[in-house]
Amino acid sequence: MTGPVITQILPSDGPFCTSSFVVSFYVPKENQADPPPAKVLHLQKWDVKYAAVRQLTRFISDSDVGVEAAALYSSIAGSRWASAIDKSRKAYSTSPYTVAQYNSPFEYTDRVNEIWMLFDEEDSSSS
Repeated sequence: MTGPVITQILPSDGPFCTSSFVVSFYVPKENQADPPPAKVLHLQKWDVKYAAVRQLTRFISDSDVGVEAAALYSSIAGSRWASAIDKSRKAYSTSPYTVAQYNSPFEYTDRVNEIWMLFDEEDSSSS
């Protein structure tokens, strides 16, 4: 298993809609030039990314994710980072937030999990 396991979440916008999830696995640097093939999976290449991050040291349950994302956004409200995140979302229809989990599900202590809100660097300097 590689780490982090990244889950991009697009929350539903109504009571009868379901959220969308895209789960990604990190490909180690030595395999990035020629990643191993896999059925029903596609390769995602990321350019440089910038993120506002909230770190958690416990398991993240589905019910926690929205609360923690809201807490992250609240902590940067009114800053150039919040403005950059809003601009990036409008420009690219990006996920409102991403969950990064670094530990195996069998590790119960000393966990590292994060909520990310991604943005472009140029969006942060223009605010």
